[in-house]
Amino acid sequence: MAGRGADPASALLICSILLPCLLLLRADAGQPPEESLYLWIDAHQARVLIVVQVGFPCLGKQDGVAAFEVNVVVMNSEGNTILQTPQNAIFFKTCQQAECPGGCRNGGFCNERRVCECPDGFYGPHCEKALCIPRCMNGGLCVTPGFCICPPGFHGVHCDKANCSATCFNGGTCFYPGKCVCPPGLQGERCEMSKCPQPCRNGGKCIGKSKCKCPKGYQGDLCSKPVCEPGCGAHGTCHEPNKCQCREGWHGRHCNKRYGASLMHAPRPAGARQEERRDPPESNYIW
Repeated sequence: MAGRGADPASALLICSILLPCLLLLRADAGQPPEESLYLWIDAHQARVLIVVQVGFPCLGKQDGVAAFEVNVVVMNSEGNTILQTPQNAIFFKTCQQAECPGGCRNGGFCNERRVCECPDGFYGPHCEKALCIPRCMNGGLCVTPGFCICPPGFHGVHCDKANCSATCFNGGTCFYPGKCVCPPGLQGERCEMSKCPQPCRNGGKCIGKSKCKCPKGYQGDLCSKPVCEPGCGAHGTCHEPNKCQCREGWHGRHCNKRYGASLMHAPRPAGARQEERRDPPESNYIW
């Protein structure tokens, strides 16, 4: 950064940094502040005061002395180096770790702005709070990164599991001490009661208040009615899944065939005697 002095000779100030640092350079003819370099140079019989102010923060975590070197060159308006330049200057600064009100915990350190800089896993004005991801649930307290202390009645890495004094029945899940989440169709503190006053039959399952889910082959509110596909017609009733019970005189898978119907309607030769019709000894159940 270049700056001009207050003298009419207008000396040009150029600084090259030889060591890494954070610098703010300026020419100042006023009262020099702390951390300044004074160069008295006789330029054309005019005494010029060039003040170089160097500001660099203490960025480390420990006390100590910081040092760096600059090379100062004074040139005239034609760009020629004048006087006994370049001149080398070494700056020293004693750094003391800042003190933050309340201090910094868990390995945090206080920066020059008196603000705690926290290590990974901690946060807060004093780095006093641990960070748990995901967060501790059900009122759990994160004491170290990733570790929760759970309140009574809960456990698990994130305090997400409840302790139930009694087991939840029928597939229920404990979600809060003494509280169960019941599957559909069940109720009670331990999921021990069905929501169906009358039990579902034939392997059906209660899925709601007085509502059953029936297995294949049954239907009805209680799964008590068998299903026959495509049906038993007008002369039979469905007795078991896909099994029809036919009325007397009828047979067939769907009770649509009548016993002796072909003999009764067949033409008889002249003089032939009609014999007594006898139905075969078959069951009315069609399997």
